[in-house]
Amino acid sequence: MSKTILFAMTGQGDLGDTGAKTGVWLEELAKPYQLLTGAGHDILFGTPGGKPAPLDPASLEEPWLLPAGHWFLSQKDVVAKLEKPLDLTQVDPARLSAIFLVGGTGTLWDFPHCGALGALVSELAAHQKPIAAICHGVVGLMTAVTGDGVPLVAGKAVTCFSNEEEAMLEYDKLVPLLAETALVEQGARYSRAPAFEPHLVEDGMLITGQNPASAGPLAQALLRLLNENAALSAS
Repeated sequence: MSKTILFAMTGQGDLGDTGAKTGVWLEELAKPYQLLTGAGHDILFGTPGGKPAPLDPASLEEPWLLPAGHWFLSQKDVVAKLEKPLDLTQVDPARLSAIFLVGGTGTLWDFPHCGALGALVSELAAHQKPIAAICHGVVGLMTAVTGDGVPLVAGKAVTCFSNEEEAMLEYDKLVPLLAETALVEQGARYSRAPAFEPHLVEDGMLITGQNPASAGPLAQALLRLLNENAALSAS
């Protein structure tokens, strides 16, 4: 049965005040979109404030541009939807079967303070619906809380783009926060693989991936959770 999944993405296109551009990391959008739509699920795009979701220029170049990215860019009608995503404040969590927080360095600017995103994640968590997040997008969990008002990630096993990876790209001095540090400060139990190697962490209905290489495994894990939830509902 078809499920509706919200892809929450950044609307931040500027890499701070460097003059460089950033945005959504294509592989972390393209591979999950390809796998989830291929399984028959419906995808909604949303951003903080409904701002257009820019693609990070670096993710459109070799060696980062992979087959799923080429495929996604060929889907002109889908790419056009990035210009007019939903405002996250207007998304009804009741219509969602899951949420996927797409990565990209831009998320470090607009995700950590997005109350609407936190509210959506909190609501889905309360109803035991799958929550997936990848790379920098994991910082979108920072405004989510449990029913007791505790940060959702407190005591949870998670991963995200590591401080080591950030330093290797020399972004650690450019970004407003480091995802690994911020999540650990909220009480998350963080783990990582060697830099740029795939790494997936599951903690109940919360699943997180470390980096672009983790996009495929994360999407497969989300598919499994959706299928398990569907089976439970049918029983």
